Amino acid sequence: MKTSFLEIFTLIAILHCFILSLVILLSKFFRNSINKYLGFTLLIISIVGLNNWFWDIGISPTIINILDLLLWQFLYPLTYFIFFYKASGVFSIKPIKLTILFLPFLVLSLFNIMVSLSTIFHFYSLPEIIEESIALFYKSISLLSILFSLCMILFSYTYTFLKKTSLSEKWLKYLWFSFSLILLYGILLEAYRFIYSEKLPLTYLWTFVSIFIYWLIYKGLYQFKLSNDQYEIRGIVKKSIHTLSDSEIKEGPHFKKLIILLEEQKIHHNPNLSRDTVAEQLGISSGYLSQIIKKNTSINFSEFINSYRVKDIKEMINDPMFNKYSLLSIGLECGFNSKTSFHTNFKKETGQTPSEFRNQ
Repeated sequence: MKTSFLEIFTLIAILHCFILSLVILLSKFFRNSINKYLGFTLLIISIVGLNNWFWDIGISPTIINILDLLLWQFLYPLTYFIFFYKASGVFSIKPIKLTILFLPFLVLSLFNIMVSLSTIFHFYSLPEIIEESIALFYKSISLLSILFSLCMILFSYTYTFLKKTSLSEKWLKYLWFSFSLILLYGILLEAYRFIYSEKLPLTYLWTFVSIFIYWLIYKGLYQFKLSNDQYEIRGIVKKSIHTLSDSEIKEGPHFKKLIILLEEQKIHHNPNLSRDTVAEQLGISSGYLSQIIKKNTSINFSEFINSYRVKDIKEMINDPMFNKYSLLSIGLECGFNSKTSFHTNFKKETGQTPSEFRNQ
């Protein structure tokens, strides 16, 4: 059997999708309660892709016939939706209602198994009236899969774009847009099949998928991992923050109040913290704030704030509770707004890079 370059390219893209799904599901670095749905989605898409690849080259191995017993087209749009639903953090659907969404996959797959065991595996013969309805059954499945996928895209849009944009949510929106384009292209192919009863090759679809996978590996997952780490670190740090009353802030020398804001409220963890913002909290001018910092520490405002950021980073690195988080996610959560700024100021303060400090 001779295979074309495009068919080989498609198979490679399918294998990449399969490997990436296993990495997300099994890797300690990516695995969590949200990412697993992304992993399941990619795994199911790779199974569907493999089935269609063998279909396109005119071969039907037994393992592919077995995999075809399940109607995957009613499962991966659902796992795709659940991923964006959970990633949004807006939990307005009860778990029992989410479970109901699996019914189309389960019920229709059961019917498909009953038909396939007769028509493909020849385990038994179906009544004549049912055999005459098989074509209509698969035509209905084609239409339902189109409608189901469109509903999942619309539902996921609602949750993905429900909240204001932050670093992680902006990435989720890019991910939703890319993923949805791929699903919509697949819907168009299925619609063509429904109207003209002719199946088109999926080569161009898998070209889009392969590009999406590489973007997901080198940009998306790394960014999402950082975002998740920062979110978890923030939760740990919040437990130790003492909220000050207005009277506590207004009483006492200004420099002492500044130290309290830094050590107890961790205001320096805000990467957008400015001298004007701090001065306003203390009820003094920004010029006077610079004067009291210079008088008490002999350094300027930026150096003083960065020294507290480095101090917190060192404490986190030495705390086993933070061992599972990357150094960059710790640095960003402690207030540095870039990898370069984090490394430069940390080495300036300690004489070591963050990696050298952790390794010692």
